[in-house]
Amino acid sequence: MISKLRKLTYRHELEYVYLLTILANLIVLVTYLVYQSMPVLWIGIVIVNTLLYSYQRSRNRRKNAQVDKILKKSYRKADLMEYLSSLDEFKSALISLNEPEEVSAKICSYIKQVLNSSHVYIYLWDESSGAFYPKPKPDEVELDIFFHVYDPFVLWLSDNPRVVVEHDLDSILDNSYVTLTKGKEFFKRTQSKIVVPLVLNKGLLGILTIGSKLYQNGDYPIDDYERLSEIVEVSVLSLSNATFYKQLISMTETLEAKVKERTRELEDTQSQLVMSEKMASLGVMVAGIAHEINTPAGVINAASDNLEGNVLFTFLHVDDLFESLQNKDIRKSFRKLLVKLLRDQPTTKIDPRNKLKLKREIKDSLKKFNLDEKDSSEASNFLIDNSIPELMEDLAILFQLNSRNLYNILKNGVSAARNIKNIKYSIQNIVRIVKALKYYSHLDQSSYGETDLTDGIENTLIILHSQIKQGIEIERDYHNIPKVYCNIDELNQVWTNLINNSMHALKKITNPKITISIQSVDLAGNPYAVVSIQDNGSGIPKEIVDRIWDPFFTTKDQGEGSGLGLGIVKGIIEKHKGTIKVESEPGNTKFLVYLPIEKPKTD
Repeated sequence: MISKLRKLTYRHELEYVYLLTILANLIVLVTYLVYQSMPVLWIGIVIVNTLLYSYQRSRNRRKNAQVDKILKKSYRKADLMEYLSSLDEFKSALISLNEPEEVSAKICSYIKQVLNSSHVYIYLWDESSGAFYPKPKPDEVELDIFFHVYDPFVLWLSDNPRVVVEHDLDSILDNSYVTLTKGKEFFKRTQSKIVVPLVLNKGLLGILTIGSKLYQNGDYPIDDYERLSEIVEVSVLSLSNATFYKQLISMTETLEAKVKERTRELEDTQSQLVMSEKMASLGVMVAGIAHEINTPAGVINAASDNLEGNVLFTFLHVDDLFESLQNKDIRKSFRKLLVKLLRDQPTTKIDPRNKLKLKREIKDSLKKFNLDEKDSSEASNFLIDNSIPELMEDLAILFQLNSRNLYNILKNGVSAARNIKNIKYSIQNIVRIVKALKYYSHLDQSSYGETDLTDGIENTLIILHSQIKQGIEIERDYHNIPKVYCNIDELNQVWTNLINNSMHALKKITNPKITISIQSVDLAGNPYAVVSIQDNGSGIPKEIVDRIWDPFFTTKDQGEGSGLGLGIVKGIIEKHKGTIKVESEPGNTKFLVYLPIEKPKTD
């Protein structure tokens, strides 16, 4: 470009000089023609050419200076345009970066490129250690250093956001020896020529350190300082945004961790509340269960004592039995009586209202068989109590033939059979209670699994049997539905709480009744099990029906309820991805529990 510009300039200058030369030579020629003297001609030629040469030299120098000035302006303009273009690209690149370390690396790389610096680092603030560390990490070991926030020069930089040059330190910090000393030490340790504090809203984000320029004796011209100021202005904002973003991410992660921790605590608290409520109801149930088990246990104990006496009496009178049974008539009557007495159900049903009258009639009839008052009275009682009035003649035979011992053996045998039946029935009751307890506490079962809701409710009713007030009618309406995927233990708690609430509502009700129904429905194309627990109690007032789910809200008398039952019930149902609704009016309260039959899909 220089050679073309200069060639163009020289071409115009030569044309101008040629014209002057021709004009000067014409003047010399005219002078020669006037004076007709050769010396004058030569002298004129020499003078004219000398003057033209000098003029040409002077003019060329001026033109070259002008050309150089134009070229320098063009270079500066081209360089400025290139810088502005790169600055726009730099700004765009910073926008896409979120990490302070990445932003610092980009800033350092750009400044190093624009200013032609030996090295550029940003000492970023590290919250955990309370110091400023270089980013990116220097390759030079001597530059891998840090500065504490309480360093005097660092404190001075945070209060004076300006470009600090090494040779200006003495004039800037002449009134503070300690800060000046630390400042010189800072420049020396970082091997810097320029230090710029990156401050935003009086907060020191980092410290920019710039080494020597790679040429011009290591010094920076005024243009570089202007560009540096522009770059720093952009960099501070980007670095602040990146720092804020990092803090926000850290806070978000911390918040997520806290949310998880709080969620875990809430789940633990809910589990504790469920356990607390279960233990509270368990305390009431234990007394009832103890009574339920104690009653058949007492029957077994008494029956075993009686059975022992029956067997002992029979063994002691085996000889009498053998001797009496030698008589054919006695043997026949004894067999008939024994068969009838050991049957499961009596063949003759006697109306309790007619028992006394029937006893008198049989007593009078027995006297015809020559039985005294005592024997006839005892025999009539035995016949009516065992519902065998039709065997009166057979029993009379035992008394007529002095086979009273045989009668006593028969009576003990019947008593032994009855005691055995009582023991069997009592054991069945105990087994039923233990089986219900085992199911209720879901022993030998996993927490979640496919469960028959009918079994769960029935076993809950067995556990609550002693608490169900005398006279409360339990009506069941169970439909065949598939097994439901659920937590057995938690649903048992749901049924316990709802049935307990129904029993509480029936305290002062005539003809109390609880209706439990189970059926399946389709909701939005998904199969659901619906359990309804309904009572004809006093109902829930409309003004508090929305509050019954609130923790610690209760309508029971002090000491009777904790107010956690229905809140826990709702939490358990929602945990199973189900819903619970209540419909209440005086004389009719119904709780509807909707549970998905299939295992809910995890998100």
